[in-house]
Amino acid sequence: MNPRPRPHSGGLPALSLFLFAASTFLLAADGLPDPLWRKAIAVASTNADWVPGLVVMRSEVLRKGASQGVHEMWQRSTLDQKGEVVTQTVKILEDGKDVTEKEKPKNKATGAPRKKPGGPTGGNPFDPEVQDRILLKLAPSSRTIAGRDCVGYAFELKTGDGALAKGVAWLEKGTGIPAEIENMTLEPLPEKHLKRLAFTTRYGTTADGVWRVETTGTVSVMFITADIRSVMTFSEYWKKPRRETPSTP
Repeated sequence: MNPRPRPHSGGLPALSLFLFAASTFLLAADGLPDPLWRKAIAVASTNADWVPGLVVMRSEVLRKGASQGVHEMWQRSTLDQKGEVVTQTVKILEDGKDVTEKEKPKNKATGAPRKKPGGPTGGNPFDPEVQDRILLKLAPSSRTIAGRDCVGYAFELKTGDGALAKGVAWLEKGTGIPAEIENMTLEPLPEKHLKRLAFTTRYGTTADGVWRVETTGTVSVMFITADIRSVMTFSEYWKKPRRETPSTP
């Protein structure tokens, strides 16, 4: 999902990250009486044609509170001659050191169509195309997130690769704009060596209108547990032209 950043509105970038444990009485999205979830889906659909020209991701791994390394990657998206969105890595930093020339071949995506947002598992709960695979339950209480009154929905989503994504999506009351996805988990875990994988992702815009996604989480591999903190910013948006549908004689 590629939101067009606006001071008081927006959508949800893809990313790829989402969800929490829902309990009993889960309802299919189509049967949900509260229209707020439908507003979140509408936000996603409205912003589907907007592509971030520049995405900057900065991630840090911490063990027992001490930094184990900081990774930063810059990517630009453009339109190729076939009308496909392509993404190219333009800068990579490791602990502040420019390692672009060394690492760029590993992240090269020039000439390849940009993957659909939602992460490798397709766990985007606001994608209109997955609503027949999602179960929802209204959270018993509301929250205030970054000064916004929010309503929560616990959900379970069957992803495209057969995993079950769980989490709580918090939507701004009244508008349905996503504010946070709390405690994302996947069953089964995507890697056999993983013992635990859980993330919380918060969405918002900066004062100058740049869309910002901040993720914190915990990863356990064998006997090692580490905290992960990442911030992604999406800017320089452009609108993808719609393809003309050939008319039949």
